Amino acid sequence: MKKLTKIAFTLLLFVNVSMNAQTALKNGSVTYSMTMPGASEEMAAMGESTITVNFNEKIQATDMNMMGGMMLMKTIVPVGNEKDSKMTVEVMGMKYEITDAGAEATKNNNGLGNLENAKDIVYDKKDTKEIVGFKCYKATVTMNDGSTSVFYITEAIAPQVQKPDAKIKLTGYPLEMTVQTAQGDMVMKAIKFSKDVPVDAFTVGEGFTKVTMEEFQKQMGGM
Repeated sequence: MKKLTKIAFTLLLFVNVSMNAQTALKNGSVTYSMTMPGASEEMAAMGESTITVNFNEKIQATDMNMMGGMMLMKTIVPVGNEKDSKMTVEVMGMKYEITDAGAEATKNNNGLGNLENAKDIVYDKKDTKEIVGFKCYKATVTMNDGSTSVFYITEAIAPQVQKPDAKIKLTGYPLEMTVQTAQGDMVMKAIKFSKDVPVDAFTVGEGFTKVTMEEFQKQMGGM
């Protein structure tokens, strides 16, 4: 469980990709399926996971559903203000709100989806595919550690810009991503897009016990 929780936190950072598209949709909801081909038995136990990203020009919320609903995680991140981030976790019937999520978001801002550690992007507009109704083309990102990530991006969707001083930015929004991780390749592919954002997308529900990240991880380590 502890390893699965760590992976889940990593995945939540995955979708925080810097953007610079200007003339495109700026409000919407994208749902991805997440798989790890060739994963270990422990990873396979997660089953199929889904990640939904709701966004507008001011805020982004990411909802993850793992192990058939046994683990639900949510982050709410204001644009350009990670310190005010919020995070909730529902697991095994228990509900937690991570009180220092903002500090963790700032500290962990070099996640898989963050391109601060990228050294190069190569675009291939001849390599295209249609995903949830959007034409996408290929972008191959090489990281400083030599690993590569493959994105299929569309310029028709533009979530909020993060870190305008970032050296590397994608020219579109990713609807399919294959990223190398310590556990093997992780593949996320959009399976649904909507221009409508749920009214409760950017709020924390009721009944959550407030704990620090350290307290939460200790509890999960004991399960």
